[in-house]
Amino acid sequence: MTRKTRKGKPTSVLAMCATVGFFIGLGLGALMNNLLLVMFIVVALGCLIGYQIDKKNGITYGRRH
Repeated sequence: MTRKTRKGKPTSVLAMCATVGFFIGLGLGALMNNLLLVMFIVVALGCLIGYQIDKKNGITYGRRH
């Protein structure tokens, strides 16, 4: 008896990357005494990385054409 493999829908990793960026930015910002600027930069970088991963996995944000 063989098992059929089911391919599930790809899930977005954008929110996870943004959250990881927030916590890394919080730690680095506290170390560098510039909390808001460093946190903003790292969260934006996390969002960019998450978007690129989602784009590679075929996840779209908005309507499909």
